[in-house]
Amino acid sequence: MIFFLIMVCVLYVGRKLGWSLSKNVLYSAPIVVVFSLCLVWGASLAFGIHSLIRWLSPNIILKIIMGFGVGAYVSMPNYGLFDGSTIPENEMPRHLLISNLPFGAFIAAR
Repeated sequence: MIFFLIMVCVLYVGRKLGWSLSKNVLYSAPIVVVFSLCLVWGASLAFGIHSLIRWLSPNIILKIIMGFGVGAYVSMPNYGLFDGSTIPENEMPRHLLISNLPFGAFIAAR
């Protein structure tokens, strides 16, 4: 039960932090900074969830759905922030990088 509650908090706080990071830094910073922050975001999220799973030993359903599901969702910091059709064509590569690199880092670090 405690794992479930912690993951609900991770879901809420992680989404807010991801949107804030995206709006304030990732869409305006140099690409090297964006690349580094995206890797750190995904890997640190994977490390945190892995640590929670080892500490609290949730059952397999909670581990898969709440642990890995919430982690995958939160690892994309800009998910749901913008409608994809409103992003200018010249900004699409950055948008895709911000969407996919942290998720890839989450999977790789997991």
